Amino acid sequence: MIKFLSILFGAAILLAAFSACSPDSFVAQNATTETPTRRAPRPTFTPKPRATATPEEVEPTEEPTETNEPEQVEPTEEPTTEPPTQAPTKKPAPAKPTTPPQPTAPPPPQFAIKFNSSYLCEQQGIYKVIINAKSGRAFAGGLTFAFFDQGGTLLQDGAGKNLIGVTKGDINVSIGSNCRSEASFESPNSSNGELDVGDAVRAGNNPIILRFVKSADDLTPISDNLSINFGNGGQYWVYTNTQ
Repeated sequence: MIKFLSILFGAAILLAAFSACSPDSFVAQNATTETPTRRAPRPTFTPKPRATATPEEVEPTEEPTETNEPEQVEPTEEPTTEPPTQAPTKKPAPAKPTTPPQPTAPPPPQFAIKFNSSYLCEQQGIYKVIINAKSGRAFAGGLTFAFFDQGGTLLQDGAGKNLIGVTKGDINVSIGSNCRSEASFESPNSSNGELDVGDAVRAGNNPIILRFVKSADDLTPISDNLSINFGNGGQYWVYTNTQ
């Protein structure tokens, strides 16, 4: 009996020991375990410092921040009317050189005596000036007339007397002395002044200048100049009127 219990107790112990060992433990015991291999640390290589060129500093550009929502742009009001087009600006013309104004001619003098008409009635060898001077319809006496050469010098006769005459208040009546006017006893040719200028013409002064002056002592003109050309001679008729 005691031997039987001892065998039973030993079997129980074996059973307990057998159940305590799992299949995994059994495999683990039979499998070889790898022993971790230690590797010796390699020495680290520190490179020697080298001088490197410093790059130019570039300022970072600000990148726009992305927003999920787009910016709302207010619509601009379109003009209802087109803006007026501006005309191109004209370039100023280059300044022209200014010329001094030309002197204006003085107005012609207003003379008191005006020549109306004149003509030559040819008659060879005679050099006489006959004057018909009036003021309105009446004959005008006391008017001084003188003769000059082309240079304005007062002419003289052969005796050295100045060729200056004066009209008279009374008239000289003649028939047939004027080749341009028919004459009769009822309507004779009339004049109120005359002067023979033959000596000056024969001396080579042809044409000569007739001019009314203030007086024999004052040769200031009171009329225009009248040029008289005798040709071969004759009576030169002159008609004047006082203004």
